[in-house]
Amino acid sequence: MALPERGGLRGRLLLFGCLAALLVSGAGGWVLRQNIHATLLRGLEQRLDERAERIAASLLAAPGGSGLVPERSRNNDEFSRIFSGWYWQLEGAGPEQRSRSLWDSRLTPADASAPSSSLASLLAPGTPLRSLRGPRGEALLGLAVPVEAGGQRAMLHVYGPAAETEAELARLDRILLLTQALLILALVIATLAQVRLGLAPLRRLRAALAAVRDGSAERLGSGYGPELDPLAEEMDEVLARNARVVARARGHAADLSHALKKPLALLGGEATAGGSELLRGQVAAMSRLIDRHLARAGSGAGELRRVAVAPRIAHLVALMQRLHRERELDWQQTVPAQLHWRCEPTDLEEMLGNLLDNAGKWARSTVRVDAAAAAGELRIRIADDGPGLDDTQLEQASRRGLRFDENTEGSGLGLAIARDIAETYGGRLELGRGTLGGLEAVLVLPV
Repeated sequence: MALPERGGLRGRLLLFGCLAALLVSGAGGWVLRQNIHATLLRGLEQRLDERAERIAASLLAAPGGSGLVPERSRNNDEFSRIFSGWYWQLEGAGPEQRSRSLWDSRLTPADASAPSSSLASLLAPGTPLRSLRGPRGEALLGLAVPVEAGGQRAMLHVYGPAAETEAELARLDRILLLTQALLILALVIATLAQVRLGLAPLRRLRAALAAVRDGSAERLGSGYGPELDPLAEEMDEVLARNARVVARARGHAADLSHALKKPLALLGGEATAGGSELLRGQVAAMSRLIDRHLARAGSGAGELRRVAVAPRIAHLVALMQRLHRERELDWQQTVPAQLHWRCEPTDLEEMLGNLLDNAGKWARSTVRVDAAAAAGELRIRIADDGPGLDDTQLEQASRRGLRFDENTEGSGLGLAIARDIAETYGGRLELGRGTLGGLEAVLVLPV
């Protein structure tokens, strides 16, 4: 049967460790309790047997064979003090004989039985001990011993108080209970410590993986113990292989793109010279597709690093200022220096470069860039004061190669490429009308 996954490895280790501690300590405590109680009761049985032997040694045959009688010289023992709790009674040969401690009362051995109180569970099966009520209603424990003297046989019943034995047993139970509780607590604490120390290498491995994911490390390395070091080594090999595969794929895509660019340029020139609008349009469409897929090649994979956002934006804004310097735009930036994002750096530059270039083309006087992180998302907002887009155009804005003004230079791929790369990382591109009056593009990226 498969174990439930709820609770994870830590929870299952704690559960089984605590259950084992409870089982072992509980079973051990029960066995110890039974043995201690049995030893105590055997001691009581031995004391009763010694007293029975002493009484049997004092019995004499009555004259005329009329039974057994005790010697009258013993008047200072526990059986001589009235209602002392220690009693004996002789039956079966002649007149019934009783200890002076019974005074004018008598025992009813016929009503004796195995103890029915808390002592019942403590006595081993077949024990000779019996219980009954004494002359004052007190609980007694005793045994019956056959005796013989002068050819006369009788049954001697000897009883002592059960209260002392029960009190001692209860005291031992309290000590055992406290000891078991402390033992279980110690075992649970030891299990917690063992689980924490035992899972420490896994926590270190997880932290190393998080460092690789954040871009602050490139490999997991070693030092996780003989059980996990081979796993870390295999994972490092997988990461290195993936990086090589992605780099090779990017190289192949770039090679293919550049190999196709020249023939397409020649075809475009021929189409222009021959006046074939259809051929020129198809060549332009193919060029845009190559540009788009070249920009997307391997995005979201490869060597991911923790990239500082503010310096990248500042660098790209400086490039845009030079690219659109004839327009004398006001480029405003509000980007906290502590913002970081884990990505392949060229992907971030590709998205921001396309969005900033698009804003620079359409802005009348101002482009505003701000960024903030909240609720597990990085939001980079790029707004301009250009003409913006109406609702229909906003719905169509990310379609591949769609342009809204053929007089403006460009391929019409910027927004589509930015959206494609953002979705590769699990993010999105939101478009709308901004506070400056023009288009507002917001990159929403998971952090």
